[in-house]
Amino acid sequence: MKRLLSNPIARVIAGLLIGIVLLVLVSRFVNIVAGAGVVIENLKTPHGVLFALLSGVAFLLAFSMRGMRWKLFLSTISPVRTSTAVRVYLVGIFVNFMLSFSSGEIAKALLIKRVAGIPISRSLPTVAMDRSLDLLPALVIMIVVPLLGMTMEIRLWLVLGIVGSLFIVLVAFIGLTVWKRSVAIAVLHKITSILPGFVGGKIEAFATGFVDSLLASTSRPRIFLLALAFTCLAVACDGLFAMFAFWTIGLPVSFGTVIFGYTVYNMFFILPTPPGQVGSNEAVGLLIFTGLLHLPGDKVAPMFIFSHPWAALLMCSAALICLKTLGLRISTTMKMLPEENDAEEEITEKREAVTVR
Repeated sequence: MKRLLSNPIARVIAGLLIGIVLLVLVSRFVNIVAGAGVVIENLKTPHGVLFALLSGVAFLLAFSMRGMRWKLFLSTISPVRTSTAVRVYLVGIFVNFMLSFSSGEIAKALLIKRVAGIPISRSLPTVAMDRSLDLLPALVIMIVVPLLGMTMEIRLWLVLGIVGSLFIVLVAFIGLTVWKRSVAIAVLHKITSILPGFVGGKIEAFATGFVDSLLASTSRPRIFLLALAFTCLAVACDGLFAMFAFWTIGLPVSFGTVIFGYTVYNMFFILPTPPGQVGSNEAVGLLIFTGLLHLPGDKVAPMFIFSHPWAALLMCSAALICLKTLGLRISTTMKMLPEENDAEEEITEKREAVTVR
């Protein structure tokens, strides 16, 4: 069973089955066939095609900004071209979309090792640091919602609470790391000692690498300021993507409404989702935009019926182009993911080095 679940094709099939169940549940609340009809009718118009293309540009820009942000952290350990970091990031996003929420992060570390020679044990902490900045909008939303007098369901508060808590813990850990590295390492050792030896050792070694990368970054405040700027730009592009997607299906919503809703929507994807996000996109979209923001369900459904396959097409096309320009193939990349022996070797070496120190 374990071998079967490690097979990418098996995981995709299992995810699609789960997604189909979610789509069946969504169809009990909205008419999916009618929603698809709305999409087709609007895409027959010049303005529908224009808005669709603009949403595509915003979508790719959002992840390109995040790739540039990741390059900032990579540059603290090894010089990497911005174009290389962005291309690897776009491939990682595609792998994440197709398989699971953690596969893309591993793919980034494996690919950057292949194309830039950066060891996995050193690049993985930078991936974690980069992803942690995507938690920041959740904290902002938790502050803004009460001020606006909005009411949210317990499920929304639960997700935002998890994300916000993770960000607060991360900030506290950053402060401890900057203050005294040895204390931060000692705290990590105590926490990981509770876990089984093998698992705890891997987590401790990874977290130690995270601490070292963090110290390298905090010694250059300019990096964090630029990273925050790229995060803001990426969130703005996310909002533009959703806004133009709504405009594509004929619902004129404001940028402020959409950027708020889509930021909350993105927070849900720190949790595990079916590969391809089949069904989860539509379910979460209805929960946020209809349940929270009270947009009509017969318009929200078409927006996600359009944006979901459109985003998948964009990610697939971008990933294939990026792989080709990096001198790799999609088959090679997918085969790399189960190869965890190299990663485990590097993590073990890192742990031994920490022990010696």
